[in-house]
Amino acid sequence: MKVNKKVLILAIILGLITVGTTYYYISSIETEGAEPVALTEVVVAVDTIPEHVKIMEEMLTTASLPTEAVHPEAVLQKDQIIGAIANSEIVKGEQVLSSRVATDSSASSLSYSVPENMRAITLPMTEVSGVGGYIESGDRIDIIVSYADIEINPMKVVYTQLQNIEVLAEGPSAVVTEEQQSGVATSLTVLVTPAQAEVLAFANMNGTFQFTLRNPVDNTKADLQQFGSENFNTWRDR
Repeated sequence: MKVNKKVLILAIILGLITVGTTYYYISSIETEGAEPVALTEVVVAVDTIPEHVKIMEEMLTTASLPTEAVHPEAVLQKDQIIGAIANSEIVKGEQVLSSRVATDSSASSLSYSVPENMRAITLPMTEVSGVGGYIESGDRIDIIVSYADIEINPMKVVYTQLQNIEVLAEGPSAVVTEEQQSGVATSLTVLVTPAQAEVLAFANMNGTFQFTLRNPVDNTKADLQQFGSENFNTWRDR
């Protein structure tokens, strides 16, 4: 009985060794044969980001997802959208899609191009007042206003009221005939402070505009006085 018991124990041990060896061998074959899953790091929302909220760095994190599960519009780097505006709600843990945020370069609405504490205002323009139609979005201009209303000033007078003002947009263009090659924008939308917007609104009601185009690298502001009927003879010294 003692011999049989030893044999039985030995057989059990050998059986366990055989099973373990076989399992290890099969597992190693499966591991060697399996292809590694490709991963891609994407940007996801830490918490739900409401619509029309400015996206800050702390609102974002990254996650590694199987490449096959990554949305074609997924944002891959946080710095691509920091400072952008969510144009629809982004749910917590959701991949942030480029179509769900508005940056300065991708925004379809002009409002996203207006910095905080600034305003956009549109002014009338003609081919003559608008430098022949050569003013474009992104240019900087000076805004000259001519007043002829005696209730505002007893003499006709011209002011350079604002200098180095950024142009946000132009247009729409005037209707053209088949003989004309192109139209000239009939308005300019400029970026100003709220106080400057009031000045321009008053000028629009009581005066006429003339715009001068600045060199892109010229940020200086000239110290100018008004010019008009009262000091007309000073034109020689200007």
